Amino acid sequence: MCPHKALPRMKTLVCISNYGDAQLLYLHQLLIAYDSMPGFTVDVVLHTTTKVELNRYSFRARQTLCDPSVGVDLALLHRHVMMDAQDEYDLFIYTENDTLITERNLSAWRAATELLPDPYVVGFIRYEHSQKQPGDSELYLPDAHPSGGKVCKGQVVVNGIRCARLRNSHQGCFVLTRHQLKRAIRSPFFSYYNRSDPLNREVGATFVFIGCGLEKVIPIDRIDDLMIHHLSDKYVNLDEPPWNQSPPYTLSELKAFFANSKLE
Repeated sequence: MCPHKALPRMKTLVCISNYGDAQLLYLHQLLIAYDSMPGFTVDVVLHTTTKVELNRYSFRARQTLCDPSVGVDLALLHRHVMMDAQDEYDLFIYTENDTLITERNLSAWRAATELLPDPYVVGFIRYEHSQKQPGDSELYLPDAHPSGGKVCKGQVVVNGIRCARLRNSHQGCFVLTRHQLKRAIRSPFFSYYNRSDPLNREVGATFVFIGCGLEKVIPIDRIDDLMIHHLSDKYVNLDEPPWNQSPPYTLSELKAFFANSKLE
């Protein structure tokens, strides 16, 4: 008998927000990825302002057409879906339409999550490719820019795992277990709604790490497997401040920082 048992498939709810048709190419890259994850049984709920062809995929899918006037509040609509389905799934994912989470990412997330107690939640780090220098293989981290000060606000060892606590919690998505989601739902901040707040687009993906009793950490020894591609490569290629003055930190620089820093 094989000593290693295959992990059971996780029933997974994926909520995606899509505004307009400018990023449909990225959206379909996400959907292709979720359609080819043998370790996960995926259902997709899409909140979108334009109709999207979903018949090509094998997962169960539901899309809700929203009036464009919803604006940035589109990024908050998944909360009610997750509240209603909190007892039906093992895993809950919210993602913007250009944030690619692969099975490699989810497998690493799952393995690390099994070792971390409350209130810690395993996070990801977004990366982008630069188009300014041909052949540049560096991974640039749009959520870690020198203009924002320190990248890391501290490190902690949890159950023997050295974890980083990043200053910027934004990652364009979140992944929670049923237990973690229920913990977040118990917080009044989970249902907080400031209509048309310009920050709602970012808050939709980040609020669970801000006021819901959960703390995002990055297990440092799994950092390569927790990198997720921001498919639009938007920020590192901008020609406006602060992006044209200094590029964001790279994965190489972040690893060097961890190697040379002490626990706080």
